[in-house]
Amino acid sequence: MYAFPNTRWSLIAALPHQPQQVGTLIAIYADAIGAYLHTRLVGERVERVDDIVQEVLVDLLGKPEVLAKAQPGQGSKFRYYLMNLAWLGALNALRHHRRRDHAAPEAHNSDGEDVARVEQLGASVPAPEQAAMDRAWAVGVIQGALDDLRVLVDGGRLPPDALQILTRNLVDGQALRDIAADMAMPVATCHRRCAHARTALQEAIAARLRLVGELGPEDDPTTACDVLLKAIAHG
Repeated sequence: MYAFPNTRWSLIAALPHQPQQVGTLIAIYADAIGAYLHTRLVGERVERVDDIVQEVLVDLLGKPEVLAKAQPGQGSKFRYYLMNLAWLGALNALRHHRRRDHAAPEAHNSDGEDVARVEQLGASVPAPEQAAMDRAWAVGVIQGALDDLRVLVDGGRLPPDALQILTRNLVDGQALRDIAADMAMPVATCHRRCAHARTALQEAIAARLRLVGELGPEDDPTTACDVLLKAIAHG
């Protein structure tokens, strides 16, 4: 999937000397960053938010030295630091968009204040923001894992209807009995195919969590996956 080692703090600190790793790092977190910015920029046109997300990701790609300033500590997670950086970048991008539209910009921190705040990112993130970031991370990981399953379907390693059943059950919240009736298949068959796809999804999620150092060899991947799935189900 990605040729990238676990994002331990020592590796993050080495990013200025390994700029080739930044692109892969941002790719891992891109879906989560996008999900987070969409929740923060409520009220803006979806097209504008999509543009801002892309601008922010491109901007982060050129800042290995800023990414490397993340510091470990109690309650500190790299995704908190990264999403805070993304939010500051989004505020700047939004100001530029509004200036270009000749609209009166809202009062935000000046660029200088934004730069100063970078030094504090990841040190203390308010609990409500942590919850929003954790949910965005869960959404991003699961979106990426579903993309991995589509690759399996394209390669003939997962039945297309199994992925369809899982998506309708997991994402759309449809009951398996209703899905089975709609697809004209026995309920038991529907359950088996959903279980098959869910196992594949858990494996894809676990691979992504191990990639960023959030799942160790002693951790139960099934439990970790259930935590993420509950995060999006009850968010």
